[in-house]
Amino acid sequence: MSRDLLLPAPTADQVRAARAAAGHSQAQAAAIMGYRRLDRISEAERGVGAIDPVRWTIYLLATEQHPKFRLVEQT
Repeated sequence: MSRDLLLPAPTADQVRAARAAAGHSQAQAAAIMGYRRLDRISEAERGVGAIDPVRWTIYLLATEQHPKFRLVEQT
C-alpha cells in the first residue's frame, strides 16, 4: 500500500468525527472496518483502544473522507 494512501492510526476525536460525518452508528463503522467486536469503535472513541491504520484508511476511503484519495469504479 502506498505510503501516501495509508494513514496513521487515528485519535479518539478523529474516529468520532469521521463516524459522525459519515452518519454511521458505531456498529456500522465497525462492520465497514471489518471488526467482529462492535465495541472496538466505542473503545477507540474513548481512547482506550486503537484503530489499525489499514482499517482506518479503508474506512476513510469507503466514506469518501480520505484526505488525498477517492475510490472510483473501474470501467
